[in-house]
Amino acid sequence: MIRTKVINDSTELVSIMRAFDSPVKKEVFNEISKDWTPTSSIMDRFGEKGLEALEFFDHMKLAETKWTTPDEGINGKPQKMYRSFYSLFNINISCPVNEISEIFTVSALDDNNFKKLEDEIFQFIGENGTFGNKVSENFQISNTALKALVKRSNRFQYTGLKITRK
Repeated sequence: MIRTKVINDSTELVSIMRAFDSPVKKEVFNEISKDWTPTSSIMDRFGEKGLEALEFFDHMKLAETKWTTPDEGINGKPQKMYRSFYSLFNINISCPVNEISEIFTVSALDDNNFKKLEDEIFQFIGENGTFGNKVSENFQISNTALKALVKRSNRFQYTGLKITRK
């Protein structure tokens, strides 16, 4: 089945760029593009990095999941299986240069700097979340950069105008 992911929001580029930023992610995506693949198979071939890639693809809605029956699982327990949700990407965006440069900057942040900023934002928003404008003002970043950060993170999400913890 061919499904096309239509990208018309510039911040969605973050998920696509991060989806293929390492050889492990690329190979895991190729593996789940073929057919339903059990978690144990990815773990055996790629280890923890493979599981992280699966979680990332699930979070970015690039993969779909289902559970096996206990008979098909491991030691009588069901396991999760993954398959890529899309086989094509259609990217059609227009945005100002400063906006796209912020998106590329967030996408290219090294993992240590991103983790530090993610931790600071996580603490700042608290248990109940905080409005995005307040977060962008506090960290002196644009709303576009903040949206890109939220797209890249597995720890928080936009809920209306608020950023909340997952």
